[in-house]
Amino acid sequence: MPRQRRGTAVAQTRRGLLRALLGLPLWLSGMAVTAQTLWTEDLQRLRVGLKLFPAALGALEGLDQRRSEDGGLPVVVLYSGSRDAARQAVSALEDVEPVQGMPLEVSALSLQEIEHYEGPRISAIFIASVGLQPAQLRGLSERHRTLVYSPFAGDVRGGAIAGVHVADRILPAVNLTQARRVGLSFKSFFLRVAHHEE
Repeated sequence: MPRQRRGTAVAQTRRGLLRALLGLPLWLSGMAVTAQTLWTEDLQRLRVGLKLFPAALGALEGLDQRRSEDGGLPVVVLYSGSRDAARQAVSALEDVEPVQGMPLEVSALSLQEIEHYEGPRISAIFIASVGLQPAQLRGLSERHRTLVYSPFAGDVRGGAIAGVHVADRILPAVNLTQARRVGLSFKSFFLRVAHHEE
């Protein structure tokens, strides 16, 4: 093939690929993809985290002291940017069986909204967005004196109190240094099975 025709073919292929990519419907497992996209690994971590979260919450010592006046456990699903993953997390957590006999009272708040939160004492904060900085994760647990749970890679090491550890098998993860800093302790059975991050 002459050099000029080959260059034209490559350019046409690039234009065709670009048109195809721009024309694809932007969706991921039924969730609209917006500015704050959850990639496949993050989406899988979110799903696993939603399954492990009730066990981490239930392993907190003194959980009954965190219940609201209605007898439930206020849980905030925190998001930054797109609210899509937070909606999915709220829906999943609303279907969770009561933890230690107490139903979850689930709501979604943005990172900006939680700065001005004045509602009932929060039993736990579930992080539904990737990319929160370690200082933000630590600040949330210290300001609200509560469990901050993030399923995303590196967040427990960065300052979340609990989350997901993925290696040969999937385990709950815990940051005991941060837990102690805010006065939280876990039951021994949870600490025996959890991966410890420091």
